[in-house]
Amino acid sequence: MEAIQLAPERYVLDVTIPGLPPTVNRTGRMHWAIQARNVRDQKDKVRYSIRGFIPRKPLKRAKLTLTRFSASSSIDPDNLASSFKSTVDSLVECGVLEDDKISNIGIPEYKWEKVERGKGYIRIRVEEIQ
Repeated sequence: MEAIQLAPERYVLDVTIPGLPPTVNRTGRMHWAIQARNVRDQKDKVRYSIRGFIPRKPLKRAKLTLTRFSASSSIDPDNLASSFKSTVDSLVECGVLEDDKISNIGIPEYKWEKVERGKGYIRIRVEEIQ
């Protein structure tokens, strides 16, 4: 896990987080306690990955690019977007984003790329909009 702040004049965060958050198709069939643990685990991974790269004040406006690298042949667009919910919520809780409303982040760009089985991860890119 490494985070990189690329631009000194504006906040840009590019971070890779190992492992994959479960999709709605998987969590919908899980016990509520397991669902809660999965959300907590994902938020902890994000919090740990971006420590030291939190802006002085939460960003009022930002562009998000969220990429899922998994071995599945493809993923439904709605499952792809929903698999990042706890990730985006964590960015708000950690103080990177002021809020995750459309007026703050627009509609994030969701991407998917294929990797070998067992080597899944996600990448988060947050770019401050002036």
